[in-house]
Amino acid sequence: MGFHKKLAAALGATALTMSGIALNVATAGTAAAAACDHVSAKNISNGVVVVVGGAKAYNEPSSKCTAVKSMAPGHDLNAWCYITNQYGNQWTRVSEGWIYNGHLALKSGTVKHC
Repeated sequence: MGFHKKLAAALGATALTMSGIALNVATAGTAAAAACDHVSAKNISNGVVVVVGGAKAYNEPSSKCTAVKSMAPGHDLNAWCYITNQYGNQWTRVSEGWIYNGHLALKSGTVKHC
């Protein structure tokens, strides 16, 4: 909630001094930065997931962030936990980084919310 209040205050101040076009650019930049904010995760699950169709692991749970590793289909990974990011997409934390759940299938165990 604090983030949303800060964002609203910043956008309100920006609206007083900038045109609508400049405001849209500032809003897009703010959203991109927020997508890559650090998300804490601990290994609290016993789930094993398998990569389906290939996947990239990212340093944070958004494809707007830095990709750190590519993985081939069939690669098994120990799932730590999952979250739903600000775009409504579920991502799972594995030792290699964050992977979008659309590229994973649960092989065994369970994966808990972070």
